[in-house]
Amino acid sequence: MGCQADTSWLIALLDGADHHHAEAVAQFESLKIPPAVSALTIAEVLSRFPTRRSQRAKKLKAAFPSILAVETAVAARAADIRVEYQVSLGEAIIIASALAEKQELLTFDQRMKAIYERLA
Repeated sequence: MGCQADTSWLIALLDGADHHHAEAVAQFESLKIPPAVSALTIAEVLSRFPTRRSQRAKKLKAAFPSILAVETAVAARAADIRVEYQVSLGEAIIIASALAEKQELLTFDQRMKAIYERLA
């Protein structure tokens, strides 16, 4: 089974000042291939940067070549998750995407992890 990174995990990996950085790096180094990421995760990460988002997006695509589109089935499952668990649309899409791809969800968001594990 592969892995999918959520925004909190990817930010921790990229930001040396993040308090989860060392753990994210250790997890990343233990993987055989880079984790997949949702296109939504890329958007959330890029929104943290005030400039050069297009250049940063290219670098993220090179580092994480498996970027998952949000398909209709994922969107429908995400809507169910959002309503049932009262999470943001972004969180629901990332959870639904990991479930659809049958991938482990790499996250430091304990609520997201609990929802994912409940549904997996």
